[in-house]
Amino acid sequence: MAESINLDEMKAEFLSFCIETYKMKLGVSGAKVAEYFDETGTLDFLLEHYDLLHTIGKEQLLAEIERFLSKRVNK
Repeated sequence: MAESINLDEMKAEFLSFCIETYKMKLGVSGAKVAEYFDETGTLDFLLEHYDLLHTIGKEQLLAEIERFLSKRVNK
């Protein structure tokens, strides 16, 4: 019998994917990205818009993250 994954687990996997993807783009540690995402509210943004964001491609997702961060960091 296949193990079912609940929504919280799916969201956690999505956040992990976002952190890993951004980490690879910048060439820094996942811990640094996770801390940065937490400090800037990016984790909250990703969870708030999970329904839409988890359906788009990696490049689009990175663009959305960078768009969010540019608005957040340049305030």
